[in-house]
Amino acid sequence: MRHIDYRNWLGGALLAAALLAGSGARAQVNMNEPDPSVWLKSVYDLYQRAETNTKLMREANYRLIVKRAAKPLAALFRRNDACEKKSGGICALDWDLIVNGQDSQLTDISVGAAAITGDKATVTATFKNMGAENRNTYFFVRENGVWKVEDVETRTGKEAPLRIARLLRDHKP
Repeated sequence: MRHIDYRNWLGGALLAAALLAGSGARAQVNMNEPDPSVWLKSVYDLYQRAETNTKLMREANYRLIVKRAAKPLAALFRRNDACEKKSGGICALDWDLIVNGQDSQLTDISVGAAAITGDKATVTATFKNMGAENRNTYFFVRENGVWKVEDVETRTGKEAPLRIARLLRDHKP
């Protein structure tokens, strides 16, 4: 008969429980998710969870787009960051482009399937933020086999849509 040292088993079980308990507060947005639609669903899920979990609020921001940006869009975000650092204030973006606002109270979120044509894909997310209807279209391009965000078109209500890459590119510091 084999002897089991329950002290080691108990210690391992307690460590596993502690690790699992702490993992609920992490963002859990897989930046390498191969399906852009699944990735966007996890982004919007994070935003909704952050509304009731203050530990997640720091992670729920447009930097998720920056981290997955295609090279040209990433360069525009870096230019905007440099402008903000130099000026000590806001440059091209004064709101979170994912939720089309500075604050969020999201409802009725729907993220569509990716429409893929060759190395290009689009995913549309519709949602209400503070009761206002919003529609964001995310444009992806495949870079080195990975879907990267090439641009985002944001639209709130009946306002004219805004293209983030153009807004960043056209900003004059």
